[in-house]
Formats: sequence, C-alpha cells, structure tokens
Amino acid sequence: MNRHVFHGALVGAVFAAAITWVAASDALAEGGFALLASVVFGLSAGVCIGGLIAANFAMLALAEKEHGAVAAASAPDLRRAA
Repeated sequence: MNRHVFHGALVGAVFAAAITWVAASDALAEGGFALLASVVFGLSAGVCIGGLIAANFAMLALAEKEHGAVAAASAPDLRRAA
C-alpha cells in the first residue's frame, strides 16, 4: 500500500508542477501581479488535480488490499485435505 501512496504522491506532484509551469509561462513576460496570480492559480489547480490522482492511487492500494484479504479467506486449506 505504501508503494501506491508514494507513487500517487509523486505523480500528483509532477502533475502539479506541470500545471503551475504552464500557467506561469504565459504570464512570464508580464511579470508582477499577473505572474503571481498565474503561479497561485496554477499551483492551486495542480494541487487539487494532483490530490485527486494521489487519492486514486490510494484507493487502488486499498482495493488490492481488500482483494488480497478476500482471496486469502476463500482459499481452500490444502493441509486438511491431505
């Protein structure tokens, strides 16, 4: 589970950085408050979408954990049959 959470946070951070860069690159020539507003907008949008991506990875890890528990509970005990 920790692996999925780590990968989700990593992918979310990369996505947030990419959105922030795209938003800031448009206002780079303007500078001043336009650049600040673009960076803040890009960072907030990136963190929101990145958080959704990280949550999706965490839900994947939880589903795999539940599926493993169900599979282990329903597996026949071969030691009794022998």
